[in-house]
Amino acid sequence: MYLVNRLCPKLADDYAFSFIWDGKSNGNLAYGNHRYKRVRTGKDLVKSQISHYKTWSGRIIAESLNQMVLMKDDKVLYDRINTGVILMQLMLCLLIGRGRLSLKKISPGIALLLCGGYWFSTPHLAATSIWTTGATNYSWMGLLQSAFLLPYGLEYHDERFSVPKAVSFLSGLLAGWSNEAGGGIAVLMSAAACIRAKKLSRDRGWMLAGLCGVIAGYALLMLAPGNFRRIKIEKEYSDILSEEISGSSMVSEEYQYTPAMFKHYLKNSFSSVALRQLPLELPVILYFLQKGDRVREDSAYILALEAAAFSVPCLLMLSPQFPKRAAYPSIIYRLASAVKAMEGLELSSFSCPDGWRAPLFFVGIAAGAELILNAAATLFVNADLYIQTEEQIRLIQEGREGEIVNIPSVMISPFWTRFAKDRGIDDDTYKIIGFDTYEGDPYNTGAAAYYGAEGIRAYIPKDHPYLKRDMRSKKIQILRPVQSFLKRLLLTDQTERTVSENTGE
Repeated sequence: MYLVNRLCPKLADDYAFSFIWDGKSNGNLAYGNHRYKRVRTGKDLVKSQISHYKTWSGRIIAESLNQMVLMKDDKVLYDRINTGVILMQLMLCLLIGRGRLSLKKISPGIALLLCGGYWFSTPHLAATSIWTTGATNYSWMGLLQSAFLLPYGLEYHDERFSVPKAVSFLSGLLAGWSNEAGGGIAVLMSAAACIRAKKLSRDRGWMLAGLCGVIAGYALLMLAPGNFRRIKIEKEYSDILSEEISGSSMVSEEYQYTPAMFKHYLKNSFSSVALRQLPLELPVILYFLQKGDRVREDSAYILALEAAAFSVPCLLMLSPQFPKRAAYPSIIYRLASAVKAMEGLELSSFSCPDGWRAPLFFVGIAAGAELILNAAATLFVNADLYIQTEEQIRLIQEGREGEIVNIPSVMISPFWTRFAKDRGIDDDTYKIIGFDTYEGDPYNTGAAAYYGAEGIRAYIPKDHPYLKRDMRSKKIQILRPVQSFLKRLLLTDQTERTVSENTGE
């Protein structure tokens, strides 16, 4: 994960959030002329977040962390922190699944389940766990959500467990104020735990304090003035949305809450999330199919985690915007559920016919090979993206004395992206977050201000080998990303050069 992070350059929103939020001009992600000034101090951060909360979104916690790591011109600090966040998330999934504070006896099967399951089954891994702005909004917020719910899982298994009320309230406040889908599920899960405790006559003050905190945080998130202001802004700029339903992220007002919208979300985002996480259901299915008695409390615990995981994409079906990355919180509950099922699974209760052993062995080998190929392809795609972005930045800095700098669009290898899928920055993703052919696009203007240029405009390179199907081009599609990967390993971080504090101010 650290290597993948090092291969991903700054993209799209990373440039916009590097500056104090310009709410007076509809915000840094809207069209228009903006006053760009880098966030460099705590005072800048507070000023930016107040403006952001009032005019764009209630995600104060996520965007504060985002702008803090973006204060530095290089990504080294972020890459290190993000790798630690992912490791912590896997640990919390293990602890929540086990229902006890123990890291002992982690079997190879559970280790593979956690690491392989997170890599393969996380909805849109590139946008939730690698890209800077995406990770701070989703995987970092997932850490807050699971840290808040861990004590409730521990109390479920041991009624003597307790935490200070103030800690529980603060943890709940942060979890509720994290993001929309994850905060909402955290409210529901903690409420269910409180209701169960009440029913069993073991009311715990800290549980109620946590519930009050998460409700307060969620209210601050959802009732932010910026949420309502953003709706108005998006309506004003509705002409930038497709007149037809073509993308899974957002639909125009004309199609919102119509059968066409639900059909589109079900076919694209919902099915993609569900199918990706299907392998993690295997331990759960085997757990309930095994012979012999099962512990009733453990079965109910698994079902509660499964319900939480399934509720995330279901709730997003009711949203006017359903990008796959928003379903990230579901992976937390899927992994925890699978861990609990694995630990309660008695493989000796299953008898495998002799004729099935060889096929199952080859299925396992094929699955492992697919996972390795997927990871390698992701490294190649992201490294190729990095090298091309390096060239874009070089052209911007060399031509920043002129009016408009023309730069080639990043091209994604169709060969390797077929194997990497959305574990890396694929072609569909880059069409959304890449530089536009119109210099007034918010991503273009943000990057131009970041590197001190008057403006930038992207163009599709003619006769690019990634667009052709002849044998020579196919060979380039295979070899060039691999060469980019090797080149990136040997390069010093030229992209992460020092940018003057006066740039764009």
